[in-house]
Amino acid sequence: MQRASFEYYWNLAHREEASKSGVQVLPMTEYFDDRTSDEDIWYKNLVPKYSIIEKKLLPEGCTFGVKYLSLSMNPASLLPYLMEKLEKVGVKFIRAEVKSFEEARSMTGARLLVNASGVGAKTFGDSSVKPIRGQTMFVKTNFNELVMKEGSEYTYVIPRANSGGVIMGGIKSDRLDSDVDVELKSDILTRVNRITNGAFKDVDVNYVTDIVAFRPGRDGGLRVERDGDVVHAYGVAGAGYIYSVGIAKRVKELIDGIEIKARL
Repeated sequence: MQRASFEYYWNLAHREEASKSGVQVLPMTEYFDDRTSDEDIWYKNLVPKYSIIEKKLLPEGCTFGVKYLSLSMNPASLLPYLMEKLEKVGVKFIRAEVKSFEEARSMTGARLLVNASGVGAKTFGDSSVKPIRGQTMFVKTNFNELVMKEGSEYTYVIPRANSGGVIMGGIKSDRLDSDVDVELKSDILTRVNRITNGAFKDVDVNYVTDIVAFRPGRDGGLRVERDGDVVHAYGVAGAGYIYSVGIAKRVKELIDGIEIKARL
């Protein structure tokens, strides 16, 4: 699923309308503190310009690192872009609250439903669904690289096209409130500076844009499966765009399977 998504967004980033879609190709530097080789990095044969970073060039506390070309997208540009393309081929969007599959069928007249309701899937009977709180910061800057650290901590800097800045984070939490954790802001900035050689040392956390949101998590992970005339597709937590196109392709396969069975 990740491979299918990468290939789709890579192609989109090289089309004429790339700037409108908010998808861009950027150099990625990825650090780890829980591995010493790329033995189980599956995407090393997928991403362009992949290389291993010399150990002497790793930031303090890191045990391994790689560089390659990757992608970032700005949802504020990408989602309207996709919506416009879908509307042009006849897709209708309805904004409403529904509390059951029956209500959705009645409202739309649909014979088949795709349950991609994220955290809302809990309302539809899946008790394993739970929100995962995330807090990030938007910082105005011309910094134009993807940098990430994984292992004992999850830290990243992600430039967003058409925005004039980056998103930096990150954190996962079981808290369900939407209040900004002020101490966490300084912690995020400290971690980011550690992996960017102090690129944001002059940033004042009192003058950044705080973002608190809830990702659609699920105990047991992603659910993409068919249940009668409903196809479920949710539970991807914070990796929605990474999996998105791959999930959509699998959903289409499951829907096509229902259609074939119905014709038979």
